[in-house]
Amino acid sequence: MAQKRVQSEKADTTSLPVTISVCDIMHDSANNVIEKLESLLPVNMQMYSDFYTEYLHSLQDLFGACYIAENEILSRMGISQKTLQSFGDYTKIITKSAITQIEMANNIQKTLLQNQISAIKTSDEYIHLMLDYYSKMLAGTLSALKRS
Repeated sequence: MAQKRVQSEKADTTSLPVTISVCDIMHDSANNVIEKLESLLPVNMQMYSDFYTEYLHSLQDLFGACYIAENEILSRMGISQKTLQSFGDYTKIITKSAITQIEMANNIQKTLLQNQISAIKTSDEYIHLMLDYYSKMLAGTLSALKRS
């Protein structure tokens, strides 16, 4: 969730000039983008779920048509049980291969997302390190300016 920056309350805003900063502008813009993306997550998840439901429904219809075709056509062809058993063994091999590929794709996606999260965390640590260094340099510079 996007973090909201707490703004201090001003006692009398009419007498003080309103000042904005580059950081305020960028922070507000980033929050707007993040909030929009977050608001779309439930819709996108529902659309994916609806797609998956339709896909499974389509497969069920396919197998329903297969039973009709088998009863009307294939049973008249006299296909032996041995042939059907061989076909069953073949489909088990194909099914096992498909499941393995699904698991591999899922693991690749999981690893990719873990790497992206790690990269973001590393970038965040680097940003904090650089800001700390910048603060020290700025404090040193201001201190040196005050002495001169």
